[in-house]
Amino acid sequence: MNWKLSLSLIIVLAVGGAATYFIVESGHDHSVAGGHDDHGHAHGAPTESAEAKGPHNGRLLHDGDFTLELAIFERGTPPEFRAWFSQAGKPLSASAVQLSVQLTRPGGKTDVHRFAPSGDFVRSPDEVYEPHSFSYKIAARHGDRLYRWEFEAPEMQTTLATDVAARSGLATAPAGPATLVETLPVYGQVKLNANRLGRAVPRFAGLVREARKSIGDSVNAGEVVAVLETNLTLATIEVLAPLAGVIIEREVHAGQTVAEGAMLYTIADLSEVWVDLQIPKRDQARVKLGQTVTLHADDGGPSTTGTISWLSPFGDAAAQTLTARVVLPNPDARWRPGLSLKADIAIAEATVPVTVKESGLQTLFDFTVVFSQHGDVYQARPLELGRRSGGYVEVLKGLAAGELYVTENSFLIKADIGKSGASHDH
Repeated sequence: MNWKLSLSLIIVLAVGGAATYFIVESGHDHSVAGGHDDHGHAHGAPTESAEAKGPHNGRLLHDGDFTLELAIFERGTPPEFRAWFSQAGKPLSASAVQLSVQLTRPGGKTDVHRFAPSGDFVRSPDEVYEPHSFSYKIAARHGDRLYRWEFEAPEMQTTLATDVAARSGLATAPAGPATLVETLPVYGQVKLNANRLGRAVPRFAGLVREARKSIGDSVNAGEVVAVLETNLTLATIEVLAPLAGVIIEREVHAGQTVAEGAMLYTIADLSEVWVDLQIPKRDQARVKLGQTVTLHADDGGPSTTGTISWLSPFGDAAAQTLTARVVLPNPDARWRPGLSLKADIAIAEATVPVTVKESGLQTLFDFTVVFSQHGDVYQARPLELGRRSGGYVEVLKGLAAGELYVTENSFLIKADIGKSGASHDH
């Protein structure tokens, strides 16, 4: 009889020791293989069956007569875990159970959530950030019993073999730092550079014998543009172009009598022009001399850059705008005076730690996402975005520096996820 009692005591101690080892090492065999994480986010994986929901719309996990209801609560608060317990159908006090949840995300990142009582439930104060796609390891201790569940809960992800991804033209790059420039979009107009205008005039009054140039003709500096016969001496004199350029005005014709100093031709040197930008009143304090301006022509050609070299001391009373001027080289005469254009003034510059290419962004359900790559697995990553510049956008939340994401043809991943019938419901 004493021998039997001793054997029973040894068995009890062994079971207790095993339970202690589980809570520390997650090694005990109270486990339930689960399917989809039914906290209001559904993934269309065909091999998973729907899980029963509890009274709080959470996932029900059972082991014998012990039941855990685990939910991701996100009404009016960042997503957080909440849990309720019962045994034999009767609610257990929130303080009666010790609960921890370990989440492993694609790429191997692990989050551990520890719970504390809050009324009739326990909650983890840490945010369960998107995407809600992870492997669960759950440990619950009630009295001298340990319960453990492990299961996969993928969401908004797909698998694509390396060779298929290559043939599809998918390109990836690591998220990383970049210098972003904050710009102010404005409108402007190309104008003649008033410092590069010249007028061909006669030194004496007389009769015009020859008017050699027409509007639009090119001339060289010192070239003869007209010939006169003076009134006093009847001598022939030549009128010369004061600079090289293009004839933009003509006020003379052969046989005309002109006065001394009369304007015969106006010549413009179009190798340099002014671009006058109109700055709205609300933005005038942010525009300064020396700021870089990117100018966009309407002809579909490449943009060019310049700097603000002059700010008008007066505003336009009617339009309530201020003129900012860019002096722009124009060697190929592409920028034609009189034409309107769009421009972006660089008003601020900042280096940010995490950026992605705008070409990688997609809209999936209610989120703006990129797709991070983890071997053959591509995971949608909802992002909180900030400033944009030069094809890059700042990532405030949702992706870390160094993580690989799809930069080109990301719509193929979106389409593949869509084919699975995935949903994301709140």
